[in-house]
Amino acid sequence: MEIESLFPEIKEIKNIDLLNKVAKSLEKAIQQGGWSTQDLHKIPFTLLIPDLVNEDLTVKISIIDHIRAVTQMCLATYERYEMLGLGDKLNRDELIAGGLLHDIGKFIEYEKDETGHIIQTAEGKYIRHPAMGLELVYEYDLPLIVRQAIVFHSKEGDKIPRLKEVEIIHRCDFLCFAPIKQIFEENK
Repeated sequence: MEIESLFPEIKEIKNIDLLNKVAKSLEKAIQQGGWSTQDLHKIPFTLLIPDLVNEDLTVKISIIDHIRAVTQMCLATYERYEMLGLGDKLNRDELIAGGLLHDIGKFIEYEKDETGHIIQTAEGKYIRHPAMGLELVYEYDLPLIVRQAIVFHSKEGDKIPRLKEVEIIHRCDFLCFAPIKQIFEENK
């Protein structure tokens, strides 16, 4: 599987060790979820917006689209911080890695049913993708920022202090969710 073609933003990570860990994490998640490259574009980025999936099961915004958009938004935010003279206060590589891996658990939280629809797994209903994702990448000894981005980018992190980079990932993730949900609800 060519992770760099699915997620070209990975090439922005300068630390080769971190880049390799991110690539291995994504490969493992996709393999463990049983997804083919073609299937990846059929996974909606959320199951909370039913209208993301057309009757023919094509997806308007896939998990790949979402992960890339969040990561690109994180990069753009980093560039603004650089313009403010604060770029050196953020870890750019770990921000990118966290953006790429924040929803990694969805590759194992979701599955395809016998009709081809993407549904939440039985386990996913009780554990959710943040915890599943952290469990999935445990063996790679990822930096704290990246691990926190995986497990606390979503509502699970609302009660703890997020690290600066994780706060950016969290907000970019919700900018790439809440307004989209509103747009689809308005079009009903």
